[in-house]
Order: sequence, then C-alpha cells, then structure tokens
Amino acid sequence: MTRILIVEDDASLAESLAALIRKAGFSVDVSRNGADAMHLTVTENYAAVVLDLGLPAFDWIVVLNAIREAKRTAPVLVLTARDRLADKAKAFKAGADDYLTKPFEPEELLLRLRALLRRSTGVTQIV
Repeated sequence: MTRILIVEDDASLAESLAALIRKAGFSVDVSRNGADAMHLTVTENYAAVVLDLGLPAFDWIVVLNAIREAKRTAPVLVLTARDRLADKAKAFKAGADDYLTKPFEPEELLLRLRALLRRSTGVTQIV
C-alpha cells in the first residue's frame, strides 16, 4: 500500500487529513512536529509527504532540507496558510514539489497528491 506522511501540528487538521487520505486508499502516518517528521522522513520510506510550514521543534525548512539531503525522492506537497509569492518561492527552491494554501478543498489536495505520485513513479494510474 502507498504510504503517505502528513506533517501537521494542528491535531484536528492532521486527523482530518489522515482520514481523507486513508479513505482514498493510502496508508498514512502523522507527525505533529518537525523533530519527529525529520526522523521519520529519513528513516522510513514514504511515497509522498504533506508538509505544513508552521511546525514546532524544527522549522519546516530543516525538515525539507533533511529529506533532500538524505536523497529521499518522495514528492513533498507543502500545505500552509502562507500565500505570499516569497513563501512559495522559498519552498520550491528548498525542494518542495507542490504548494497548496489553506483553506483548501479536500478533493484538490487528493488530486494534487495523486498527480505527484504519478509523476514520481512514472505510473499513469494511482488509486
């Protein structure tokens, strides 16, 4: 089963996202802070990571840098309330693959996640 990591410090949103993504047929792990996320992303194999920008412990950029420095190729979908171009540019330059601002439509998150998985695996059909 395709395994997704959600990194979101808001417990309610993290659980809603996990339920949404599980219902779509994926296996989901949740991390609520940057330290745990950094550990999980470099020790576990995820097909994709949904990463919030506002994290306790380690900043999101530290987590994203750790993913890329560990040569992990899982696509990273940034999910945040920050909608300024400068924030988007910083995320993409750091190695993010997509960027979705809050509030968002749950279906759009799933569409973007599936598109990232298709591109990263070369498979044209993902759950």
